[in-house]
Amino acid sequence: MRLSRVHLLKFIFAAILLPFASNAFAQTDARTGEVPYKIPQVTRVGEGGKYYLNESNELLIRVNIWGRVGRPGQYYVPAETDLISFMSLAGGPSARSRLSDVRVVREEDDGEQDVLNVNVRKYIKTGDKRLIPELKPEDTVVVHGSGWQLVSDVAAVVGQFAIVANVYYLFFLAK
Repeated sequence: MRLSRVHLLKFIFAAILLPFASNAFAQTDARTGEVPYKIPQVTRVGEGGKYYLNESNELLIRVNIWGRVGRPGQYYVPAETDLISFMSLAGGPSARSRLSDVRVVREEDDGEQDVLNVNVRKYIKTGDKRLIPELKPEDTVVVHGSGWQLVSDVAAVVGQFAIVANVYYLFFLAK
């Protein structure tokens, strides 16, 4: 059986792009040893509906985490959770996270937003717990990637396009 150029190109595109697509929709696999975060059954309580109770009547808050962590998303965590514990719950920072500038976006009582810049790297070096804030309801934690992470991501995309361009050239232009 001989493949046409179109089928061959489809195969090559699938081989190149499928790893990117599969990572975007990957679920945590029990065989890897990771335990997926279980979304608790919660009941909204308290003033302004910013607090929740789980099945065991533990007081929870809802917080978000974005960026370069193992499992970004929205979590219900105990009300006294600090930033380090929360980042650990979300899978921890990636190898190329910029830990010197982790941001906590917080809505104040007057409706204004406040942004706390937390130097987690300094905490790791000194162990000073005063550097790490406790989270409040509806906080959003943002963990940015380092400059090298951006360069690496761009280089990976450019490399994939170069492969596609070479294949196109070899099959359609070179005769």
